[in-house]
Amino acid sequence: MSVGSTATAATNDIRTTRHRSERCAWESVSRDPDAQLRAYVHGAYQGWTETAADGLRRREVPVTRIPLILNLGPDFVVSPLDAAGRTGAERRVGSFVAGLGDACTLVGATGPSRCIQVDLTLAGARRVLGVPMDELANRVVEVEDVLGPAGRRLVQRLGDAAGWADRFRLLDAFIARRVERAPPLPTVAARAWRRLEAGAGRVDVAALAADAGCSRKHLAQQFREHLGLPPKTLARILRFNRAVDLLRSGGAARWTEIALACGYYDQAHLNRDFRQFAGTTPGAFIAHLLPDGGGVAAD
Repeated sequence: MSVGSTATAATNDIRTTRHRSERCAWESVSRDPDAQLRAYVHGAYQGWTETAADGLRRREVPVTRIPLILNLGPDFVVSPLDAAGRTGAERRVGSFVAGLGDACTLVGATGPSRCIQVDLTLAGARRVLGVPMDELANRVVEVEDVLGPAGRRLVQRLGDAAGWADRFRLLDAFIARRVERAPPLPTVAARAWRRLEAGAGRVDVAALAADAGCSRKHLAQQFREHLGLPPKTLARILRFNRAVDLLRSGGAARWTEIALACGYYDQAHLNRDFRQFAGTTPGAFIAHLLPDGGGVAAD
C-alpha cells in the first residue's frame, strides 16, 4: 500500500479531493444529485481525473448499483477475473455501463484519465437506461449501445461544458428526463428488493416471495428483468459488500467475527465468496487497497 498526500476542499456544494502518491495522482470532484433524484442515484456524482503509474489496474468487485462511466479522456481497458485469479480477454471501451455481475472485473486506463461516474441505484437503473437489466448482467457495454444517440450527445455536452458545476447540472437534467419518461419498478420487485437490501442479504428467498405474494420462480424472473440478477445472488453480493466495508474499516484482525456478523457460516465461507467475487483472498484484497478511497489495485 502506497502512502501519499491528500487535500480536500468544498465550494458551493462541490467537494474536491486531491491525492498524490507513488502510484497515482488524482483529483475527485463531487456533488450530490438534485434531492428529487436521490432514489435513482447512489451517493454523489463524481468527476475524476488521474495520472497513474504504468500498468495500474483496479479490481472492481460486484456491487448492488450500476456504474455509468461517462468518459472524457482516453479509453479504458477492461477484463474479467475469475475465482482462480485468471484474467480473461481485454477490451478497450470509452464511455460504458457495467451491469450487475457476480465476478470481478479489472479496469485500467490507456492514458491520463478524465471521466464522470454516476452510480445508479437498482431502482433507478431500469428507468434511466431503459433496457431489461438482465441484458446487461455480467457485461460491460458501451453507453451508446444502451442509451443510443442520447448517450453520445450527453458525453459530448459534458465534454464541452465550462466546468464541473455545469456538468453536474447537465446530469441532473438528463436523469430527471429519463426517469420522468419511464415507469417505476413493478411493486413485486421493488418491495422485495427493499426488504433484501434492508436486511443486508440476510433474508430467505422463500420469505421474500411469500411477502411479495408470488412464487419463487416469479420473483426470480422479476429480479432478473428489472434488477439484473436473481434474489439469491443479490443476497450473496449484499453480504459480501457488508464484509468488504467492515474489512476496509480496519477489521482484518476480526475475520471470523466479521464473517458471522455478515451471515456467513464461518471464515471459510467468507473466503469462498471473496474468491468468487474478488478473485483473491480477504487478506490480499486488504493489502492492495489504494490510499484515500482510491480503490483496490489489481496487483
